Amino acid sequence: MKISVYISSYNQKEYLQVAIESVLNQTFLPYEIIIVDDCSSDGSQELIKEYSKKYSFIRYVFHKENKGIAQVRITALSKVTGDFVTYLDGDDLYLPNKLEVESRLMQKNNSDIVFTNNMYVNPEDTNEIKWIWATDQIKLSSNLFVQTITRNFPRRSLFRMELINYDFLKKIGFHDLNLRIYEDYELRIRLSMQAKISCSIEPTAKIRISKHGLSKSDTIEHIKAYEYIYKKYEHEVSMLDDSLKKGVVLKMKKNLDFLRKGVAQNKTATFKEKVKKKLRRLIDKL
Repeated sequence: MKISVYISSYNQKEYLQVAIESVLNQTFLPYEIIIVDDCSSDGSQELIKEYSKKYSFIRYVFHKENKGIAQVRITALSKVTGDFVTYLDGDDLYLPNKLEVESRLMQKNNSDIVFTNNMYVNPEDTNEIKWIWATDQIKLSSNLFVQTITRNFPRRSLFRMELINYDFLKKIGFHDLNLRIYEDYELRIRLSMQAKISCSIEPTAKIRISKHGLSKSDTIEHIKAYEYIYKKYEHEVSMLDDSLKKGVVLKMKKNLDFLRKGVAQNKTATFKEKVKKKLRRLIDKL
């Protein structure tokens, strides 16, 4: 079983070595590691070159300009030569059994996608666990499209660092370059419409909690990304049974409302009213 792991990198040198080492220390070694750096300026590229010299199965691509995470993922996926692929962001890390657990589950169930549990940790001390993504068995719905587009997973967040059959992923298509954020959410919606998915409650990775909250401009970008995604799948939602469609629209509205509440308090009433009207028009069309 040839598993490719790609690592995204952008000004994360202080964490990147730990990320790379966590892949190298797997009980089931990857077939290849592909590191794509999005024009870092903190010495990350020099570190990546050192690892590539030391390990022949580590390859890298350096973007000459910052292109955003969606393009980073597409660049990495275009270089994959393995049969299965998973990923790691440069500030996170795998537990030693990540690839072993997921490859075993993939083979056992003949799945297209496998995902496992994650631990969210202190960014400066990864032994300090803040919370675990799923504390009970993860229930997969009979309609994975509905479950995914409504983010009906633990803590209202989607699975991450999933292992995917590469041929299946190529058939579905890579990330949407119209998105600079939530590109993974959009891809998983597409995957959920056709994939056979298996999962395990066992934690196999640690995710560093971001120290930075959303700024006013960040929140607006998040709202725009949600708008784009919901518009893209407007037809699929409209084709659902009435009972399902009603639940989906309600969940989508709640997700958008959640983002609206995150908009900085110093925004003017006029701006907030414009955002509210725009979101309401979007929901009413569904």
